[in-house]
Amino acid sequence: MMTVVARRLLGEVSWGLKLRVCMGAGLSVLDMATDIFVVVGYMGKEETRGYGYSLLGMLAGCMALQLLFVFVQNSKKPSAVAKEMLIVLSMLKPGFDAARVASGKKMEEHQSMDAKTELVATKGIELVCESIPGCVLQLYAILKTKDYSNRTAGSVMVSALTAGFSSASVSFDYDVDPLARKHTPDFYGYVPDGGSRTLIFACMLLNSSLLLAVRSFSAAIIMQKKKRYFMIYMAGDQVLYLLQKIARGDFHYWMPVDGAIGLFVSLLMRVMVKTVTDFTGLVQFRHAYELGGVYWTANMLLALATSFVFLWVFYDGDNKEAVWTLMLGASGTWLVTFAVFLLLMKPQYRSTFFSWKTGKELAMDIFTKGETDEDKHHILECNMKQWKKVRGDVREWVEGGWWRWREEKPEWFSEAWIARLPLKWIPAEERSEVESARGGASGGRGFRGTNGRAKYAVAVGATVAPGGSK
Repeated sequence: MMTVVARRLLGEVSWGLKLRVCMGAGLSVLDMATDIFVVVGYMGKEETRGYGYSLLGMLAGCMALQLLFVFVQNSKKPSAVAKEMLIVLSMLKPGFDAARVASGKKMEEHQSMDAKTELVATKGIELVCESIPGCVLQLYAILKTKDYSNRTAGSVMVSALTAGFSSASVSFDYDVDPLARKHTPDFYGYVPDGGSRTLIFACMLLNSSLLLAVRSFSAAIIMQKKKRYFMIYMAGDQVLYLLQKIARGDFHYWMPVDGAIGLFVSLLMRVMVKTVTDFTGLVQFRHAYELGGVYWTANMLLALATSFVFLWVFYDGDNKEAVWTLMLGASGTWLVTFAVFLLLMKPQYRSTFFSWKTGKELAMDIFTKGETDEDKHHILECNMKQWKKVRGDVREWVEGGWWRWREEKPEWFSEAWIARLPLKWIPAEERSEVESARGGASGGRGFRGTNGRAKYAVAVGATVAPGGSK
């Protein structure tokens, strides 16, 4: 009873979360509106029409990925797919997502993830498809055409602030989530209570916005010289990242997607997360399921260093001294705000920026370090490739606890959780019933619906001591 009361009170007093998601939605809509305004301006001139088409293509790509996402999210209910697609086409999806999170809307049976994770996924798509490439393209166009009008400058500023706000919101909201702090106390909890929370959020916002501006400007400089140089650099950086993931046996993404589709999803998500981190420095992505602490820190240092290398090697335009002053000022401000962020956060969490733990190690910790069935059951919400070393132990645990769970009926022992189990793990006398409920699908293949917040909130790992999650 006390748990239910506490959860309801938390849901009623989450004013900060509601304010952040509503502001984020407003900025997203404003960002799209300013981009359309810039497109109209580009289309009005013959020499800039190509930039207009490129920016329009980015907006179309963003909507196309969002349409694909809502299809996967609601594929079990065609009427919901049609409704969500109309929302995407209306360009109001950020607002609808914010309203669902602010109202505490629960995850429905046909959905693959909850409202908060859907909001985060939508923000990620906007960052990769619209905000980041839009900033690079518009700065490139400004340098090329020398168009320093309020229209273009305003659009770049809105894109940078939107990206910064989205990045800060994702990191902040995950960290202050009570469930995340309960189950992963060694990773979540760096934001202290009290008035310094607002200052930490402001530091993260400025950090991401400034990094995006610096990285986008350096990308525009190298693209002015040779576009293929920038493409070679980006491709090489991604390949290096993917190779180290493969070498450490950590390529497979956390999402429980198997087969060829699973490989495609892992590749897509790794590339998207790396790109977002490169340009915004999203703090949450130092998580072991993403870049990892050490690689995140090295990646930030490399991002700043290469930006100055590009400026030194490739920039030969006017006002070189002023450009250098601007870049040094932006980078210096980034370093100061990040230093303030580190000083304000709880000291014991600074080590998370230097952690070597991989996603597969973290996933296996859920089972090996979990003390209760409630702790251990979350391992089924991770990709089986991540915990194949303990697969036999997990099977024995499932087979040994099945009938007890049937009798006790714990909250987590739901149809959705059972649907993630390979059919061979289920007792023979109940196998046909479970298979029938799955619609004749063979267990253990394809995508199994899961509450996406388990991505971080229920991970027991990150060097948690035995009993530390209780």
